[in-house]
Amino acid sequence: MSQETVELNLETLTSAVTSGCSAIRLVARLQPAGGPGSKVFPPTHSEGKYAWETRLIDGGEVVKTVLLDSVQSQANRMEQALKEAYQTGQLNFPLLAVDFGGEFAEIGEITTLDAPHRIADAIFRDSLLDGKKFPETDIAKAYAAANQRNATALYQYCPHALVFGIWDSTGSAGGLGNKFQRALVSEIVGIKAEAGVLTSSRLDPLGIKTVEIYATESGGWTTDKALAKTDKKGEPVKIKPSEVNHSNIPPTIEKSEKGDEYIRGGVTIDYAHQTTVLSLPALRRLNFPVNGELSAQINIAARTVLAALGLAAIVHQLENGYDLRSRCLLIADGKFTFELVDNYGESRRFTLTTDEAVALFNAAVANAAKLGLAWNTQKVRLQPTSDLLELVKKSRQTGDLSEA
Repeated sequence: MSQETVELNLETLTSAVTSGCSAIRLVARLQPAGGPGSKVFPPTHSEGKYAWETRLIDGGEVVKTVLLDSVQSQANRMEQALKEAYQTGQLNFPLLAVDFGGEFAEIGEITTLDAPHRIADAIFRDSLLDGKKFPETDIAKAYAAANQRNATALYQYCPHALVFGIWDSTGSAGGLGNKFQRALVSEIVGIKAEAGVLTSSRLDPLGIKTVEIYATESGGWTTDKALAKTDKKGEPVKIKPSEVNHSNIPPTIEKSEKGDEYIRGGVTIDYAHQTTVLSLPALRRLNFPVNGELSAQINIAARTVLAALGLAAIVHQLENGYDLRSRCLLIADGKFTFELVDNYGESRRFTLTTDEAVALFNAAVANAAKLGLAWNTQKVRLQPTSDLLELVKKSRQTGDLSEA
């Protein structure tokens, strides 16, 4: 396949979005920061297990792989990268936010880049805009009525939802609420992965042995049986010192609840493989009427803005690095190169820095505005309802996060 190099400017991106190209792709090879052969720790799922898969790579080799970062997690990271660029003034785009700072300073502001379901999230549904319930506002009604034939409202108030996907499953229509597919998808997979083991132990400097102690109603412990909380039969609830982080813990190896496999022990990999794809046909399905009138020029301009927003999200995330979680820091093998992939698999390469991505995005936004498709540039600020605040308050009072 051809490997022509191009400069990605507004003209090139607009041409790619218009027709002839299927995707913008980034394929990156990553290594553990500790060097080849050092352990990395994937995300754990039910029973502390990792997401293992057998995949075909390099033209047909069958290898064991493990998921290091899911599509959903990658989307969250890119949205947070956009949020940081917004906060530093590098990028400006429509954003909605619910302010919890008055009651919960540690929560502060939840934006549509933070909420899992973006503008369709229950946090926004259960908040107020200028004293009115959000679902009753013009913004929410316009969004609820949006579809692929008319995505103007989302473009004007929550454009990243058209890039990362959205489903209005919490609105009045329930499961029939409007849906927009993800146009931007990314994941990171560990190739030729082998499971490690997780050992744990504790040497207690106090030399406390395994003796009987009792749980108290306050959540603490006591050696006095008379102060212990009781079970349904009226018996004091016994616990072990190790349950309250006293006494020695002998060396152990973590296994699943069934004891049939080692868990949470990290993995060694040959390398990590990141695949990021921006679907241009997904953007081409979207239409953006203005005052009830469709314009081919405006449609192309809006789709180009969304493509530029997706690219900005990618490069800002790359700039942040790959510290995925504790003991899972990855480093790229060389510089990142993107590809414009046409409908027949031919590709043209290009590079893109954060400064170039910002300039490209700004040029695309200005062009759309010139054609008559402007968007809201002031952050829309909402306040949580009293019921939502009370829900947060009571959930914190229980201290039970088991259902979170």
